[in-house]
Amino acid sequence: MHMKLNASGASAPIEVIDVDDLVLTRKGGGSIIDHRPIFSHDGEILYIIWKHYVRAYSTQTGDFVKELEPASHRITGLIVHPGNFNNIIACTENGELNFWSCQSGIITKKLKLNFQEEPKVKTFHIVNYKTHTGHEFSQVLITYISKCNKLIYVVLFDLDNGVCTKSTCLSINSQEYYVDIIGNHGENLIAILHDLDLHILDPSRNLVDKLHKTGKTGRIPTCIAGHPEEECVATGDSTGRVVVWKGLFQTRPYTAVYHWHTLPVTEIAFSKSGGHMYTGGGECVLVKWVLANPLNKSFLPRLPAPIKHLTIAPDNLYVAVSTLDNGIVVVNPQRKLTSVIQNFTWGVALSSQDLFPAGLIVDPRTGSLVLNSRTGHVQFYNTHTKSLLYNINITAQNFLTQERSIIIVNTEVTKIALNDDGTWMATVEERNDNLSCIEVRLKFWMFDVKEQLFSLNTSIELPHEGGVNALRFQPTTFDEDEILAITTGRDKKFKLWHLVESTSMYKKTRHWQCHSIGDYRNLPVTDAGFSIDGSLVGIGFDSSVTMWTPDTCTFKCSLTHSRYNEPITRIEFGNQEACHLVVTTSTTHIAVWNTLSLTLMWSVPLRVTTLAADSKSIYMAVFTADNSLYVFTPQKPLHVYTRKNVVEKSSFILGATFIPHLREKQNPAYRKWQQKSQLYFLDSNQELLTLEPESEVTISLEILSSNASVPATAFANMVAAKTTVDKEKTTSYLHDQLGTLKGGMVEELLSVSAHTLPPMKLLCTSFITSLLMSSKTQSAESKHDRDDKANSEDESTDESENESSRPAKPESSPEIVNNDTDETKVEVIDHNWTFLRAILPDEQDIETIEH
Repeated sequence: MHMKLNASGASAPIEVIDVDDLVLTRKGGGSIIDHRPIFSHDGEILYIIWKHYVRAYSTQTGDFVKELEPASHRITGLIVHPGNFNNIIACTENGELNFWSCQSGIITKKLKLNFQEEPKVKTFHIVNYKTHTGHEFSQVLITYISKCNKLIYVVLFDLDNGVCTKSTCLSINSQEYYVDIIGNHGENLIAILHDLDLHILDPSRNLVDKLHKTGKTGRIPTCIAGHPEEECVATGDSTGRVVVWKGLFQTRPYTAVYHWHTLPVTEIAFSKSGGHMYTGGGECVLVKWVLANPLNKSFLPRLPAPIKHLTIAPDNLYVAVSTLDNGIVVVNPQRKLTSVIQNFTWGVALSSQDLFPAGLIVDPRTGSLVLNSRTGHVQFYNTHTKSLLYNINITAQNFLTQERSIIIVNTEVTKIALNDDGTWMATVEERNDNLSCIEVRLKFWMFDVKEQLFSLNTSIELPHEGGVNALRFQPTTFDEDEILAITTGRDKKFKLWHLVESTSMYKKTRHWQCHSIGDYRNLPVTDAGFSIDGSLVGIGFDSSVTMWTPDTCTFKCSLTHSRYNEPITRIEFGNQEACHLVVTTSTTHIAVWNTLSLTLMWSVPLRVTTLAADSKSIYMAVFTADNSLYVFTPQKPLHVYTRKNVVEKSSFILGATFIPHLREKQNPAYRKWQQKSQLYFLDSNQELLTLEPESEVTISLEILSSNASVPATAFANMVAAKTTVDKEKTTSYLHDQLGTLKGGMVEELLSVSAHTLPPMKLLCTSFITSLLMSSKTQSAESKHDRDDKANSEDESTDESENESSRPAKPESSPEIVNNDTDETKVEVIDHNWTFLRAILPDEQDIETIEH
């Protein structure tokens, strides 16, 4: 049941059948570092857990090799089969073992472990041990926390039939604990570290427990690693110490301290022979120790992010270093980089920084997604092939690691913008630790076609005092050399930037400099947005939308909704036939204004968190604070699609954007608003999501070429390429008001608001042509145009009255305000005289009007 508002504003119930056949799918993101990866038996393949998938990557190149058949539930651990190196085994959260063939990637066997109650498995290992009779066993070790959160259950299962053979439980005060196996073959021991207790369990003696205390209360255990050959284990703590324990079943075991880290040790790994030990932590440094000599150590510094996991390949061929930016760096024992495995780079957030502060931007040149990457970087992610194109180091600064007693703030990219053809990129980087002076830089990057990379063109220090709120490029429909960019700052000003040429001794160069500066009644400035043709820019000052001519920085009008006094958070102009409409959002409502009549079209109370506009169509999408999605057009307050609880309640939307398809979708399974572009959004779990028809989910989207000239499959090689291309007719949508001549072109130009007209240079030809026309011809054409316009208005009125559409019902039947002049405050300044001066540039001595 939906509610539709009638002309009087009363709500009337109507029956609308809304079958939502769109499926939420993941196109990127998702953690590949939650669990430790494993190497194949020859070390040439690295298997990575990605939720309920296992993906294989080449250790030599870092390239994706294949994806194994998915498991039915999330995977918690992965190992190589102890008896068959061509098989790997994974355990899911619900306690099911999956056996894969490495060659085919198919699940050859599933084994459900026999639990007394349904657990949530936390750790999974394989234990080898001998009984007193000499029989050797390989059994599954599972640990999980009881429902009362007071006990750790340690359970052994038979690897062949899943029957429980032995079990015990340990009392805990917190849910953090660490498990590892001592010894790679023969007789294994189980080491469990929690709170200040180190438990050593012997599987061959019915899990007999030997308890040791690890130290003082201030040294919180953080990780554990078992030695592959000896009765030895290493533990890490929050003060950066690594303690190696030997003689584990003695009353007082021998200990040795290895201390280099200042931050908590997050991971420890022994080499396969046990002669060396690798450690990592928040310093982004891999430390290699000689176990026999703690003073003999070597380092691999400046890793991309703090270390999460370390994995050693067979025969010590490689070391896989999982870092918190959702990447894996593969190095050799000499600490030389071999490859990097990374599909979607995560942001590493501190308490003073948000994840992905620059939002989601589309690169028009590659069609890829541009967003924040690791600290100080920007990533270009191809959503069609699900691959990372490249990372760009914007700040060119080393990553500053944290200290024990203070949070170190790094310089972060806070704004990203690209122009219409992707040849220019602008970025804003900021650093504010509330102790030293704030750092703000505006940088312009030019794409080098020959080198196929962005190179820095201009760097501007402190473009705005206090920081930058918005960054946009002016659309360059006609003259690419006259491109403008706008920034709004926390200094209550906006600035327009343009390209200028400078001549040196050797060549001419182009760089960016400030074109003009503006403010409005000393009000704080928020967002800014250009019209589709670039002739108008809307700037939010507190709760008012102001319109300006960007070329001359001339104020046009101010639009204010008196019912809502919240600051405007986002400004977005409509596209195509809605190009005269501007959509504004605040924390409590969304409103649409008509820039031709300077009136409020409609407004809806809505707690908007994200607004995205499709550059290829008239559709827009908003996400609300309760994770609801509404897709609509600016012309009407009626949604074309809605979905409640797009993501789970524990997460929220960080950003959204429309990415154009490689070719328009003709499949009827796609809704009309999805035919030209696909809506992508990023949630707080750093997963890139989209909504697709269920029939399309199973289809591979790994397109080899944007023009589809390269076959995507082997079978496609036998099919002739299609030569006929359906090309959409391009239409120029401008604020064109030259449809009627009336008493002449001059009279019409004076009767129309200047900000609704296209750039002056486009009007010169029409203006001169109108002077050559006879008055008789002008009169006849004027009458004919007026009749056509009246007929078209009548037809459009009939169509709108007969049109049936689903209404927008955002939150508890919101009230929609339509063209209510009592709710609208409009301030207009006449600039027709200034407009004439722009048409007749020969009048050089006319005084400029300042506002």
